[in-house]
Amino acid sequence: MPVNVQMIVEYVQELKAGNEQLALIVGKPGSGKSKIMRELATNRGWKYIDCQLLISDELLELVPKVRSREAPRIFSSLLQREKADVILLDGMQVLFRPMLQIDPLDVLRQLSKSHVIVAAWPGQYDGGKLSFLEVGHPEPFYYDADGLRIIELG
Repeated sequence: MPVNVQMIVEYVQELKAGNEQLALIVGKPGSGKSKIMRELATNRGWKYIDCQLLISDELLELVPKVRSREAPRIFSSLLQREKADVILLDGMQVLFRPMLQIDPLDVLRQLSKSHVIVAAWPGQYDGGKLSFLEVGHPEPFYYDADGLRIIELG
C-alpha cells in the first residue's frame, strides 16, 4: 500500500505518545520523500527545515571532537525557536559530512526526546538496518534501526 500524507499524520499521532518521537521516511532518490514532506508542511502547518540550515557558525566554530557532543544542543536550540508542533527535516545528507564529526542518527534520536521529528533518510532500509553511502566513501555507513518508526516509500 502506497504511503500517503494521512498515514504519516497517523504515525505522528502515535509518536507523540512515546518517549522517542522520531519517524524516518526512507526511499531511493526520486521516490518522493521531499515532496511528501513539503505537502505535510503545507497541509498540516508543520515546519519543513533543510538540514543545511542547522549547520550554524556556532557548530562550525567548535573543535571536531566537541561537535558530536554539542550538536544536539545547538540543533535543539535552533528547532526550539521554530515553535513547531512537528519538525520535518530534509536534506540530511549534509549531516553525514566527515568534517562535522557527528552521528546523524544519534543526533536525531536525541532531538526526538524534545521535538517530534519526521526526517527524510537519504539512504536505504533493509532488514532492520539503515544505510547511507557518502559520495567518495568506498563503503556505506550502517545504523541499527531497532525501535525506530520507518516509513518506506516505494
